[in-house]
Amino acid sequence: MGENMSNGLVKALVQIRNFIFGSNLPVILFFVAWEVLPRYGVLDKTIIPTFFSVVEKLYLLAIQGELSKHMAISLQRAAIGLFLAAAVGIAAGFLLGGMFRTLEKLFLPFFRLLEKVNPFAIFPVFILILGIGELSKVSMIYWVCQWPIIFNTIMGIKGVDPLLLKTGRSMGASKQTLFFKVILPAAMPGIFNGLKIGAQLAFIMVIAAEMLGSSSGMGWLTRNAQETYKITQLFGATMLIAIIGLIINKVFRLLEARLLVWRENAFEGNKN
Repeated sequence: MGENMSNGLVKALVQIRNFIFGSNLPVILFFVAWEVLPRYGVLDKTIIPTFFSVVEKLYLLAIQGELSKHMAISLQRAAIGLFLAAAVGIAAGFLLGGMFRTLEKLFLPFFRLLEKVNPFAIFPVFILILGIGELSKVSMIYWVCQWPIIFNTIMGIKGVDPLLLKTGRSMGASKQTLFFKVILPAAMPGIFNGLKIGAQLAFIMVIAAEMLGSSSGMGWLTRNAQETYKITQLFGATMLIAIIGLIINKVFRLLEARLLVWRENAFEGNKN
């Protein structure tokens, strides 16, 4: 038993050492510097507060319910915009990339042109037409997210091996079987890549939209802190936005790994 405890302690110490001196070292040094430099007067506390004072402010906002409220509002807006963009973008990608390829030559250059339009330049147009409420913010998110989903879906469909389709048809597979057993698994990496980019853009755009015109959400919380000179809240909200962005990216990476396993299993099932 004593030997097992000793081995467990050694493993724990090794893990701690790897965590501190591994790839996390620059991050740890950054937060240490953030705490130490303002605390000892190297940096002005009124401009850059200490790390722990920022964490304390986030904790106070959390127990007051402010953080959960504004986070939920921002994530809801981003999710609705992304869902609409996914529904339209994937459908449009399949139509242009697979079913009606002649339309691709007509619409794709136009879509490429629209993609280049600065969303911040047309946000006032959204507000003018749809008002300053939820619809204008969700529409802006939808506008930005739909393009990578459309283009990546088209690329995913075009990447389907024609030999797989030919083999499926020669075996008497129906159009429905070909779609679900061949086309969809082969196109999924492209579709998912578009969704991943769309999710990242959705969160960026919801923060921007809330900063430009809103009375709630993480973007508003950040802008309000800036306007009222609540420095710890400003840094805390900014740090939390960055953390949420990293979590979204991590979640989609995990989903992508699961997707690749599903895709391989689908193809293995087709071979069998």
